[in-house]
Amino acid sequence: MCRYNNVFSFIIVTIRFIKLMNVRKKTKELGRCIELVSMDPFFNDISVGIYKNKNHLTIWSFSNIPGLNNRIEQIRDNCALLGDVNVLPGTFDKLVMRTDLYLERALKFMFTIAVQKEKKDFKIDGPISAPDTKTKLKFFLTSYEKNSNNIYKVSVEGENEKAHLRIRAVVGGFMKYAGCERVSPEEFMFSDGKRYDKFARLILPVARNVSATENMLSQNEMQGQMTTQTLGFSQT
Repeated sequence: MCRYNNVFSFIIVTIRFIKLMNVRKKTKELGRCIELVSMDPFFNDISVGIYKNKNHLTIWSFSNIPGLNNRIEQIRDNCALLGDVNVLPGTFDKLVMRTDLYLERALKFMFTIAVQKEKKDFKIDGPISAPDTKTKLKFFLTSYEKNSNNIYKVSVEGENEKAHLRIRAVVGGFMKYAGCERVSPEEFMFSDGKRYDKFARLILPVARNVSATENMLSQNEMQGQMTTQTLGFSQT
């Protein structure tokens, strides 16, 4: 009986080891996990993730529920609607980045929305805008081309005495979350100078709330005022 139990335990351990090795092999093939949604509300609450290997993105789940491939294809197509990515022909689970930039924050938002929201709730058309959570302002992004670079300009709708600081905070947010470059206090560009309206739309809601950036700008402004007053340059 003891010998039987030992053999049975050995088989169980071997099976678990094989499964673990298969998971590691698959994970290495998929690449780095960018985002993992623990529960898919539209497909049996399974966990599903998006992985990046060079310029390829793969939607993947270790679940084996029937119909999984169809759900993964649906999520993949949602991502193509939300982000500046292309569907890889001949696949049901893969996307191709349109850029060499690693826009992790935008990819996270893209995937999370693709899994957790219905297509009818996607915001993919109209002006790139977002309400400010700290004021009654509303931010807008417009773009123009200059010297072969696409420049994004931040503007606001509404009135607030700190509007200029909020605009600069948004620009700072794009610099922090997307590696963008400041062109002017109200303007920025992606580091390769290309246009990524879909990613910009995804990043704007988080870029507007960079508290550290706004605090820094406020302190800089206060220090500037104190310096000019101390030097006798204040206009009274």
